[in-house]
Amino acid sequence: MKKIDQTLLSTTFIFIFLLSFGLIITLAAFFLASPQILISGMRQIIYSPSNLITDYVQIAGVGPAFLNSGLLTLSSLFILRKHRHHFCSLTVSVIMMLAGFSFFGKNIVNSAPIVLGCLIYLKIHHSKRQDLLVMGLLSTCLSPIVSTIYCAPNHFFVSAKLIALIVGLLIGYVSLPIFEFFKTHTKELNLYNMGFSAGVIGIIGNLTTKNILAIEMVPHALAFEHHPSLLYFLIAIFTIPILANLCFYLLSSTYSKHLLDLKKILRFSLHGFLGVFVPLILNVPLSGILVGAILTFAGFSMYNFKLRYFLFPVLGVLLVAQFIYRDTASTNNIVIILFASTLSPMTRKHGLLAGTLAGFLFSLITRNSQYLAAGINLYHCGFAGGVTVLLLDFIRRLFYRNLRIKFYCQKFYLQTIHFEKQLLFKFQRLPQTFLFKLNKNKEKQSISERNRSN
Repeated sequence: MKKIDQTLLSTTFIFIFLLSFGLIITLAAFFLASPQILISGMRQIIYSPSNLITDYVQIAGVGPAFLNSGLLTLSSLFILRKHRHHFCSLTVSVIMMLAGFSFFGKNIVNSAPIVLGCLIYLKIHHSKRQDLLVMGLLSTCLSPIVSTIYCAPNHFFVSAKLIALIVGLLIGYVSLPIFEFFKTHTKELNLYNMGFSAGVIGIIGNLTTKNILAIEMVPHALAFEHHPSLLYFLIAIFTIPILANLCFYLLSSTYSKHLLDLKKILRFSLHGFLGVFVPLILNVPLSGILVGAILTFAGFSMYNFKLRYFLFPVLGVLLVAQFIYRDTASTNNIVIILFASTLSPMTRKHGLLAGTLAGFLFSLITRNSQYLAAGINLYHCGFAGGVTVLLLDFIRRLFYRNLRIKFYCQKFYLQTIHFEKQLLFKFQRLPQTFLFKLNKNKEKQSISERNRSN
């Protein structure tokens, strides 16, 4: 009985946290812009093609972008609550991803047909699959194809809006079985696995819209003049959980019951601040796409990746940026750095050297494969992560065909893993050693002061 109560408590706690987050974003929009500006801005957002990179902050202003993100967050929470979803750390990651990408590419209109298609699939096949329900929400990464079609002029006797509705329903219906198929092949080493599945659908969608519907994808500019507003918003979003955590600790006698949830939410805030510091250190102004990337990075910190496994793919990304493209201090590179978290499971399973190599390849693939889907797939980095994982697995299998090469590779691999474990152990002991020496020095000082006073 106690175990059930603890699960329900955790579910309620996370739901309240996410609901508060959605309400804060929605209410912030009304402080940043007048109702007239919000209505006209939402109209501009809805009638934009929304392909990568469509910065809603640049198109409609910061207020409408916040309102769009808040409405999409609250509507997603309503769907999950209606279907009796058990809120957990995965839910936080998904909601943060939805909220983040609502600043560039997703809106309340172009996501609706895809979500409806997913719900139809779940109703027919897997009505009780909670994990597929949240993945269905993530399949809205293909929502730009809906916007692209319904914003295009009518070429056929059928209305473009009707074609967009049918395409959205079809994408929602097929995205979940495709996700299930590719999930087994990538062995869950790609954290944003829905992005890989959506990338395959996006390539077909790109060819269809270009050749059949004769629609050209137009790139968009980013807006940097709203940097202060976006910075204050992110600081507030990541500070509030820390203050709530502190207040809960000081005032509540039941803190121990919530300890696991509070630690995860605290980790969300700390990773969020880390994501904010990256563009600040590199002197890159914030834009809608960076806000989305930071929220996604912070959200997924609560699910299946740790900071030490994230740092080594980042090292590979930085090597590519510094020595090949020479664009370390650019919006594009920062987005790739933050989304390199998709390869954290790869580092955890195969080691630090493999993680660095994966980050190197991931950066190259991300930069050179975007034209395949032409911005239709918002989770393009997830697609690049899936290609990276499959490519490295193919190379491993290719080398392991020869028994002698397999023996030397495995021997080298085990030696590398042993060295990495020792390195990580020493790295983890550093703070403890520092604190121990600090306490020793304090004790010596207090003893010497007592001796002097005596």
